[in-house]
Amino acid sequence: MNKSASTVNITFESPTRTSRPSASSFHHRNLEGVPESTARQMAQDFTTYQHEPSTISEKKLYKYQSVDQSGTLEDECLVALDFGEIVTLEVTHPSNVTVREGA
Repeated sequence: MNKSASTVNITFESPTRTSRPSASSFHHRNLEGVPESTARQMAQDFTTYQHEPSTISEKKLYKYQSVDQSGTLEDECLVALDFGEIVTLEVTHPSNVTVREGA
């Protein structure tokens, strides 16, 4: 079975702490093997939150089954995104992989 998998590149800012002031810091995370439809939904939700924050929840949970580079389905992934902390979210390089059921 062919399935499109994407990488979601996320840059986020740590929340500021009221008890201990510190300089804000940025962190970067790549989510690899995200099904293209889930990656598109993450990007769409982030864009919607940026332009119309009242129409979408600030925090959202995504559930999907990732695909490794050899096309083997991996365990179910749960990703919680806090759009209030995300600075950028980009979907890159969708690629067709041959998915091997259950390995």
